[in-house]
Amino acid sequence: MMKYQSQEWIDAVMAKSKMDEAYLKKAKGFTEKFRAISTDCPGGVDVMIIWEFDDGKIVKATRSEKPAPSEWRGWKNEEGYLSTTIGDNEKMIKIAKGEANAQVALAKKWYTVHGNMLKVFSKMGKLNAFAELSASIQCEY
Repeated sequence: MMKYQSQEWIDAVMAKSKMDEAYLKKAKGFTEKFRAISTDCPGGVDVMIIWEFDDGKIVKATRSEKPAPSEWRGWKNEEGYLSTTIGDNEKMIKIAKGEANAQVALAKKWYTVHGNMLKVFSKMGKLNAFAELSASIQCEY
């Protein structure tokens, strides 16, 4: 079975984003790019995935890893990204499994979000649709 945040898992999420009609309806108009950084992942690494969307479809997803702790942990958001999220892998897995949506996870301080928070919150429905889509991919955590 594919592993969470592996390239195989990313490819499966990307493929499903292009054909899942229910998801596409919820994500319509979502054309953004954001970075998700998970810290303290298996193997002693931090993992960063840059997700790029065009009208809800994931058109590009780039996975990188660095030995933990990496300088990514101190990154803020940059021009061209909706947001940069940084969180412990254990908590990111809970979000990925659908145990909490983005708003609940933020309230519990499971991760930090850097970026224009008004813009991020205006896209929350579409971000939650992406989280639901990701959670629908069977994988090993």
